[in-house]
Amino acid sequence: MSKSKDPIMKKPPLLKFSGDMINALLQGLEQLDPKVRMRIMEKCGDACAKQEYYGPALDIARKIAEEETDLNRITERVNREILWCGTWINDGDIIHCTCQECGCPMVKYNVVKLRGTLCYCSRGWVKAIFETLLKKPVRVELEKARGFGDQKCRYVVHIRD
Repeated sequence: MSKSKDPIMKKPPLLKFSGDMINALLQGLEQLDPKVRMRIMEKCGDACAKQEYYGPALDIARKIAEEETDLNRITERVNREILWCGTWINDGDIIHCTCQECGCPMVKYNVVKLRGTLCYCSRGWVKAIFETLLKKPVRVELEKARGFGDQKCRYVVHIRD
């Protein structure tokens, strides 16, 4: 592949530098206890939910939460107004979503390498969004993740535990 067609070669130097640093950090986090790693990455997901890339999603979630109380309406609006890698479906006391591709923009645009540790960031993003939407704590389960070798990602939001 020629340099002009290689997306990595087109990265601005600071973006490549940032990606390399994040990849090294993620590799280092993999040395930590899984629960500690998960808590750290969930904090990153919370920060990501506030970023302009997603609208910012947390602001949109707050607006939806102020305007809606019906879970079906909330889910419809989330699917329409908040950028994500799949469609959220209500199923009793859970809301779930399956993504065929990674929803992380840093992975999507080849800034960082997809790895399991990064999937906990997305889990934190989902938790931040749904706790804001529902105005209460939720438990988010990452049933499957491409970063852990699965063919797709599946997130399950437990509304009642």
